[in-house]
Amino acid sequence: MLFPELGCYVLPGHIFDPLEMVDEVRSAEKLGLGSVWLSERFSSKNADVLCGAMAMLTGSMGIVAGLIQNLPLRHPIVTAGFGATMAKLTSGRFSLGIGRGTNSFADSTGTAHVTFKIMEDYITLLRKLWKGEDISYTGPLGTFANLRLGVTLERPPPIIVATMGERTLKWAGRLADGVLLNSLWTAEAVKKSVTLVRQGAEEAGRDPDSVRIWTILVTACDVPEEKFLTSVVRRMNTYLLFPPLFDGICEGNGWDKREAARLRAAYLDIDKGGSKGTMGDEAATRDLQQLREMAALYPRAWIEAGNAVGTSSDGARAIQDRFLAGANGILFHGSHPQDLAGTLSAWGAIRPKARDCSAVNPVA
Repeated sequence: MLFPELGCYVLPGHIFDPLEMVDEVRSAEKLGLGSVWLSERFSSKNADVLCGAMAMLTGSMGIVAGLIQNLPLRHPIVTAGFGATMAKLTSGRFSLGIGRGTNSFADSTGTAHVTFKIMEDYITLLRKLWKGEDISYTGPLGTFANLRLGVTLERPPPIIVATMGERTLKWAGRLADGVLLNSLWTAEAVKKSVTLVRQGAEEAGRDPDSVRIWTILVTACDVPEEKFLTSVVRRMNTYLLFPPLFDGICEGNGWDKREAARLRAAYLDIDKGGSKGTMGDEAATRDLQQLREMAALYPRAWIEAGNAVGTSSDGARAIQDRFLAGANGILFHGSHPQDLAGTLSAWGAIRPKARDCSAVNPVA
């Protein structure tokens, strides 16, 4: 592993062929990345199945289910079994990522909207099950009597949670083993977020440095225009279509929400057909001309400060800026691992030697 502090998403966004993961994982390992992450989609991207496949494809990289979401869809014993199986299958290289999901998908599936209480109870139950405890519980997750997993883990999977707002960041610092900051976070937003996570941990009596903080970096450096449009602009459109999410990004970055509203209106005018979908990027246009029109409308400062674009050297500086802001790890998003080769080479040229480490679990 050349870069244990760097990871990448495989099969980013809504996908059509899960077999593409095979080449992506092998490419990531060949490039020396420390971990591979998988975001869940309830179509042909089942996290349980594909994380098991990744364990068979790599014997060196950390593996993160990052993230499973809309937790009420899964009974805690099911997730506990998934985590325990992966922990044993990978000899401790696995971490479990948890996200809130969307209320619209909860409504579509007839399940509860995820709250802080649901997430905290869920995480607490997982940790107790992994310790081999018998559980009796009544709460928003249901009623369980004498529930046990049947196995005790010496090294249970670390739990990483996705965060954004001030309350969530402090909450995560109090409870989680790791934190994942959202895409489009500028270096300044990363710095503010790191401070809040550490503050939450300290207020809970935890070692602030024990919480591993990863930040997503959508990266498209030295790539053809088509890849820039599909990797960066389309992903920005995806978030734009979820106003609460993009408004949170604007708050974190100090961007004008009114500009975001104008961009959303422009997008809806450009994509008059409007693809349909219940979660993720299913509803975002893939038409290159429409993406080109949106690229011209976004403030250039938003594109450059919120992503890694331009030359490979620009990408390396974007990585460096986020580490200087306090992040422990960078999670590349949007690009095939092979498109990261130039950026990784440029990062290797400026990477501090002190960053070398042997940890294979990205949240350890």
